[in-house]
Amino acid sequence: MNISEKIVSDICKNSFLSFWSFPNPIRTDDNKELTDLLIVNDPYVIIISVKAINIKHSGNREVDIQRWQNKAIEKSYKQIYGAERAILNFHTDILTFDKKYSIKFPDPDKMKVYRIGISFGRREDFPLPFGNQGKGFIHFFDQQSFPILLKELDTITDFVDYLDAKEKFFNSGKNAYFKSEEDLLAIYLHQGRKFPENIDETMIQENIWENLIQRDEFYDRKIQEKESYIWDGIIEVFFRDMSQEQLLLINDFYEVEQALRSMSKESRFNRMALSKIFLDFIGYYEDIIYYKKPEVESRIVQSKSGVVYVFLLDKHRENNREIRSNKLKLRCFAAKNMFKEDKKIVRIATEQYIKGGGYSFDLYYMYLPEWSEEDIKFFDQMQKDLSYFTNPNINKKHFDEYPK
Repeated sequence: MNISEKIVSDICKNSFLSFWSFPNPIRTDDNKELTDLLIVNDPYVIIISVKAINIKHSGNREVDIQRWQNKAIEKSYKQIYGAERAILNFHTDILTFDKKYSIKFPDPDKMKVYRIGISFGRREDFPLPFGNQGKGFIHFFDQQSFPILLKELDTITDFVDYLDAKEKFFNSGKNAYFKSEEDLLAIYLHQGRKFPENIDETMIQENIWENLIQRDEFYDRKIQEKESYIWDGIIEVFFRDMSQEQLLLINDFYEVEQALRSMSKESRFNRMALSKIFLDFIGYYEDIIYYKKPEVESRIVQSKSGVVYVFLLDKHRENNREIRSNKLKLRCFAAKNMFKEDKKIVRIATEQYIKGGGYSFDLYYMYLPEWSEEDIKFFDQMQKDLSYFTNPNINKKHFDEYPK
């Protein structure tokens, strides 16, 4: 990778996590690079083309703009649309840059493709066109706006929600005039993560992004979100150990991937809420001066995303992981019996928190779209026999994105 590609790759790895970021993938039909960076997280596929172009002043502004358009914009169009054609071509496999692994893509009928061009070396008087260029909407960002976008929208869900909202707004015939992408982002956030619907055209004031990030509620939100990166850390731990083939008691890596995929789909706000609940569950309290033991052995959390999470706590830090794993599996069936409409259940087991102590995780994924009357009858009896969630203590937690 050149320097600009390395910068973009690192930003995307931090935002979308290592598991789903593929720099410089190779196509097998011609053994050439597909694109500069590929993000694949079913059903999302993000194709990113990075161009670092420095146009010297010729003394003629129109000539400079045309040279910029040819080298930085048109070449990205060609690369992005060509990469999309190759991905949808069943006769072409796409490999990681070291050619060790074939990249698996979502079902074409469910795949959602996003096309992004990133231009380094852009000057303020050079246009950065975006929109449908004949074969699908392409977003263009520069070296200033892209890092800001992914620092603020640093989950796959938050990022594609923004891209979807932007595409919907401009494809509807509406228009917004803005100098920098971050000012457009400020409007989106200020409107409750959507664009205004009651206007056809608008002129966006310069520097409103700077004004937004200086507000107290924005600062408070960032402080509140710090704990949410616990969630990212769990995903990265499993990715690291799975990559190094160090996972125990695992026969099906597909199951692990599906669990991590579901966890990665949680928005930053959802991760903040889930992390706070998880830390409270294991007995980690940063803001109190005394130690408090966890109250329960297991907890069910229904996320806003529609995924149900089952947490299991090993209070005695037992060494028999198989017993703990079996307990976790049985509790998941009980959770499914309680939340029959929810199809995905992710199960996480760990130990009671001890400052300075080690930790381990068990992770399982359950996808059961159908739940028959026979299932209900069987697992009703199982719950009674094992006393799993038979008299649950139900609590509702409320979190504000912008705490007061």
